[in-house]
Amino acid sequence: MESGVGLKQPSECPGPPALPPVPALDQRHLRLSRTVLPGGGELEALVPAALPYLCTSASAPALVLLPGLGMDGLGFVRQLPLGAVAELHLFQMPNEAVAGERGLGEFARHVEDYIAACGLEQRAGGVVLGGCSMGGAVGLAVAIRARVKLRGLILMGTFGDCVHVPWPLRLLGPTLARCIPLKLSRAAARHAVAYTRYFGKLHSGEADWLVSTKLARTRGYYCHAAQALTTQNQISCARQLKLPTLVLHGTIDHVLPHRAGAELAECIPGARLVTLPEAGHALFFTHHEAVNTAIAEFLRQLP
Repeated sequence: MESGVGLKQPSECPGPPALPPVPALDQRHLRLSRTVLPGGGELEALVPAALPYLCTSASAPALVLLPGLGMDGLGFVRQLPLGAVAELHLFQMPNEAVAGERGLGEFARHVEDYIAACGLEQRAGGVVLGGCSMGGAVGLAVAIRARVKLRGLILMGTFGDCVHVPWPLRLLGPTLARCIPLKLSRAAARHAVAYTRYFGKLHSGEADWLVSTKLARTRGYYCHAAQALTTQNQISCARQLKLPTLVLHGTIDHVLPHRAGAELAECIPGARLVTLPEAGHALFFTHHEAVNTAIAEFLRQLP
């Protein structure tokens, strides 16, 4: 068995990448793209807006990254150097529920509609879906539902079973989402990002960037998300996946513990687990060099 593939013990992450420099935290590197869906409505995505972060290869896969709860695609700005490997789409989780869908399906359906409307499945390089935290759980749901054809799956700091969510949040999360004022929840999120190690070591400007959002959140969004995330268990379905999968998780992630990522890597056939020492929940931001290296290598090795 190849080292790092299907491991029950974590592998060490490789060294610094041979990638372009990481851009400054500047929204001018991005442009907002609106996609009109056949059934009506619009979905938003952030895409690289300037060289060298624009992909010029027609054969590169489209890499669609899904943000965590309360965040948006701005958090993935340090993945822009991957534009040399893939066409990046930093997807905005919409607020609206979808009729006929429940749980994570409400969010997965938006992603499926976006991929289909943009014709990403028809690209020569196909489409690779990734996400962190809630975005990873939604990405896993999309892969399991198999309503769009994916070439690969990237799961960062995420989970397949709600048992890994700290029990106070499992118990109180849906209630708090209904009751706490949205401004207060935003302030609490910024405090957690800036002043705890849950998300990793960040300075004030980086914390502000991570919790900023171009898409206003509604109470309905938070209520639906909290209910879906605190009741989900996708492990048995994940065991049936036949899709190249990369799992990345930090050793000091106190939001979702490392064992959650290890469980995913163990249950998804052939999945590769990359462990990032001393990385917290925002590993894609604080440990972007190691994360980008692992993702770039994963994309190059896709069949």
